[in-house]
Amino acid sequence: MINDVSWRILIIAMLVWKLEAKIIDVSTAFLYGDLEEDIYMKCNEVHGKDEVLHLLHAIYGLVQSARQYYLKFTKKLRKLGFVGGYPDPCLMTRKDKNGICFIAIWVDDSLLVGHPKAIQQVIDDLQKEGFDLKLDGSLDDYLSCEITIDQKRNVGWIHQPHLITKLEKKFGDYVKDLQVYKTPRMPGLGTLRNPKVIVGADKHAMYRSGVGMLLYFVKHTRPDIANAVRELSKALDCPSPAAYKEMMRVIKFVLDTRSLAIKVAPSELSDDEWIVLAYSDSNFGGDKETRISTAGFILYLMGVPISWRSKGQKSVTLSSSEAEYVALSEAAKEIKFVYQLLTGMGMKVKLPIVVHVDNLGAIFMSENVSVSQRTKHVDIRYRFIQEFVLDGFIKVIFVKTENNDSDIFTKNLGGDLHERHSGKMIVEKGNM
Repeated sequence: MINDVSWRILIIAMLVWKLEAKIIDVSTAFLYGDLEEDIYMKCNEVHGKDEVLHLLHAIYGLVQSARQYYLKFTKKLRKLGFVGGYPDPCLMTRKDKNGICFIAIWVDDSLLVGHPKAIQQVIDDLQKEGFDLKLDGSLDDYLSCEITIDQKRNVGWIHQPHLITKLEKKFGDYVKDLQVYKTPRMPGLGTLRNPKVIVGADKHAMYRSGVGMLLYFVKHTRPDIANAVRELSKALDCPSPAAYKEMMRVIKFVLDTRSLAIKVAPSELSDDEWIVLAYSDSNFGGDKETRISTAGFILYLMGVPISWRSKGQKSVTLSSSEAEYVALSEAAKEIKFVYQLLTGMGMKVKLPIVVHVDNLGAIFMSENVSVSQRTKHVDIRYRFIQEFVLDGFIKVIFVKTENNDSDIFTKNLGGDLHERHSGKMIVEKGNM
């Protein structure tokens, strides 16, 4: 299935290159796959009890069906001249006399982005190959997101109204009497796991469902609640009454700010180069139980947020500089992935890619080969970042904490600072 970063890049490409989009749905997709192993099926309604059917093609209900369809579909795409699919196996490109066309594969649904004639030619070619297609020229419901494009103003918005409706239907009555909050979580408050104090079974099920829906908001359109939802997810197996209450606060915040959406307003290309900008941050020892630090980052492409993350680090770090350095390595991994995606799509990326960090110690570690008593244990990550910096692929620059956009992914901020950072990522739908 297409990576969420990949299709956000496609939406940006639509606006920058003045392309069009169309969704194609392959009817009875799982019946197209060819089976590679022997599978037999009983069919007593047609054959005798001592007879079985030898399946040559996949059918609905088989574990292999989705994979075999993907193999068949991509094989046909490569036959038709599509290339790529290496950084992201579900993103491929074709260039011909009609222009460029990208295809993003999501199970049996595919998003075509390209010049109108190129899109139509791909549709015709797939139909000639035997695929029965349903066509949809609207992006109102793509991966449960509503993508609105204003070509005249060269701007778009990515929103999730369908999920908001489901969230309100399930939790609206529980949160309607809560006050209006300026932030999703109380500043400085974290979730503590307490297996001895757990809510009842009904509330436990609601907690899991609520956090799951919030995670889907974080994935696509609401980076501003990423840290709050990450905290809630720590208690999925043992939600306390306090955690349940905090979940309701986050849901109330989302419902009260339902019109917020990712703003897609790319800046103009300079010398045909695409500009990637990143911010990285860490909250040293942020987890009060495990003392694990929290890492966060956000990547912008031509000024549009395309990738963000809020996650606990894998191990305990021994200083704030080390925690920031580990967070920087997480951002660098994503930068490399995005760079490979862009170059695979035929885009020229401006190098070095600038990463903003608010810790001088982490910057020093990334730029210097020397090893000290404090850093000699930081092995592979140390070499990983240094190689990128020395090769001129990444340039790490200091930024003040109050200007570090990724600060919102590592801690629960106060109202003014939260609004300042989130305002760079999401806006009221329809606003410039």
